[in-house]
Amino acid sequence: MIDLNVKALVALCHRVGADMAAQGGGKILNVSSTASYMAGPLQATYFATKAFVSSFSMALADELKDKGVTVTALEPGYVETEFAKRADLDGTEMTKSGATAKSVARFGYDAMRRGELRAINEGKLRFAMNWVIPFLPHKQALKMVRRMQEKPS
Repeated sequence: MIDLNVKALVALCHRVGADMAAQGGGKILNVSSTASYMAGPLQATYFATKAFVSSFSMALADELKDKGVTVTALEPGYVETEFAKRADLDGTEMTKSGATAKSVARFGYDAMRRGELRAINEGKLRFAMNWVIPFLPHKQALKMVRRMQEKPS
């Protein structure tokens, strides 16, 4: 997971970003997650890699802006894919509702075209990530995330 979400992303961004900068412009879209806004008990590595993706994307955006290159971090909430099954999250609070991969891809593409820095596809999640999560005590946020990912007993 670290190799894919961190190492490969950094290598590709540096290679492609350098080429774009040399040509005078371009757009990079990195797929992060709302997981980037908090620590994730039961999925610690996944949440941490997505925090890296968002942080790296924002810093890279600033580094490349004078060269005409934008970098957007797409930070969707739950997306209906094979992820829940592979991560053993089926039946958890987190997977009760989600967006389609197609709608998230469209949202991310449009945000990238506009040159947005960070893009969360759902209004309620956008509000929660920007105005609720940052003000919660860490222990309360951890408890909330764990509860969303635990299977009902």
